[in-house]
Amino acid sequence: MTEKYWFKVETSKDKENTYHYYGSSSFSQDELISALQRGEYIRLDDLLYMERTEYKSWADWDKSLNPSVSINPNCVVTLMQYKGDPRTIPAK
Repeated sequence: MTEKYWFKVETSKDKENTYHYYGSSSFSQDELISALQRGEYIRLDDLLYMERTEYKSWADWDKSLNPSVSINPNCVVTLMQYKGDPRTIPAK
């Protein structure tokens, strides 16, 4: 089984407003950073969304879309790695 790494990716189109994506990748943080530096899109799977302070599955919220996203490297502001699945990590 392929290891999953979990990330929070902050994006911005206009430098004023930001949007966060939460999801997994089979690529490590260093591999994703290298892809971004090469100008390649990165993909997150198993998308989550935040509702108040709880992470929830995108697939439960919007059943019409696959819970996966490709992110334009020109929009990425920050890339942060979670220690594991954020739904199972204690908040404090």
